[in-house]
Amino acid sequence: MIHEQYLKDKDRLPADFETRMDKLMDETMASVPWNDMLDAMIPVYQKHLTKGDVDAMVAFYQTPTGQKLIKEMPTITAEAMQTMMPLMQKQIATMTERMQGQVAAMLKDSEKSGKAKSSSTN
Repeated sequence: MIHEQYLKDKDRLPADFETRMDKLMDETMASVPWNDMLDAMIPVYQKHLTKGDVDAMVAFYQTPTGQKLIKEMPTITAEAMQTMMPLMQKQIATMTERMQGQVAAMLKDSEKSGKAKSSSTN
């Protein structure tokens, strides 16, 4: 995503933009409390999965197909995000526009109500 942003705005960004952003991302990821997050997730997994389920997953991930999935999942996820991002951005833009329209309409109605109240009290 950082690279896409760079390509989009490279004429306005410094030449070391990607390097600086990669460093920022590395620092950000290093500051994430991974162990705390894992500790928080354990009860959720325990609620939904049995020891037998986990054992079966471990067995699966030890197979060639499981190993392939482990190897390919980051690429699959990144590619899926790239294809979904424009759709998500479009949806967010549409939702934001709709919400702004609703807020504007409510403000307009509120102003009308305020004027109606003030003229009826006079």
